[in-house]
Amino acid sequence: MNNQIIKMDFNDDQVKLIKSQLAPNATDNELKLFLYQAKRTGLDPLTRQIYCIHRGGKMTIQTSIDGFRVIAERSGDYAGQSEPVFVEENNKLICAKVSVYRFRNDVRYEASVGVAYWSEYVQEYNGKPSTMWAKMPHTMLAKVAEALALRKAYPQDLSGLYTGDEMEQSDKTITEDFNDVPEPEELQELRKLVFNSTLNEEGKEAALVSIESCTSYKKYDQIKYRLEDLQKGFEHVANPSQKDINNHLKKLV
Repeated sequence: MNNQIIKMDFNDDQVKLIKSQLAPNATDNELKLFLYQAKRTGLDPLTRQIYCIHRGGKMTIQTSIDGFRVIAERSGDYAGQSEPVFVEENNKLICAKVSVYRFRNDVRYEASVGVAYWSEYVQEYNGKPSTMWAKMPHTMLAKVAEALALRKAYPQDLSGLYTGDEMEQSDKTITEDFNDVPEPEELQELRKLVFNSTLNEEGKEAALVSIESCTSYKKYDQIKYRLEDLQKGFEHVANPSQKDINNHLKKLV
């Protein structure tokens, strides 16, 4: 890593928090390895730039696509990337291609190209694309292509690091326990549901803790469905807007 890397270090309380909330299944040696990678890369596990996942009893260290972008940006010569180019046949997504650029002195050049094929990376559950791959197929495949391109462009900095979207290629049929990790914006939507719920303060605090430790779509869906059932009804809304009224009417239909 170059001299622009941010030095990561963790005090005892932070290590305990990482162990309890982000790496509950990690052994002492696995936790040491995870913290070493976080320090080496300068990525913050508490903001989910890097995280550990256990699959079949074995720990894998994964990085969010934001983590990859942070490392590239810190290089000092990252020159952005192209818009993803998609290939589709008969209304079916085939592949996505992303180019990553670097600067050599003042010259911007194409440093690498990442091509991700749908058939190789789509994450499935019971023979169907999992939640986010069904909802945002182009976005998900483009993230894989971007990760491939960034690793090619920065092999020394990104060696041994993979995003969750890439890791699933080794296990095409995902079990409920090993779904990919929810995106930060999805967790933020859960937090909004908490604050708009009928839970008391103690219940809201417990729900927020559950959200922070959410590392699979199985748990994400469980939290989401429960919170949706606990949303404030029409009668709890002061000075309801037209949107509140429409939402209430939809529930009655």
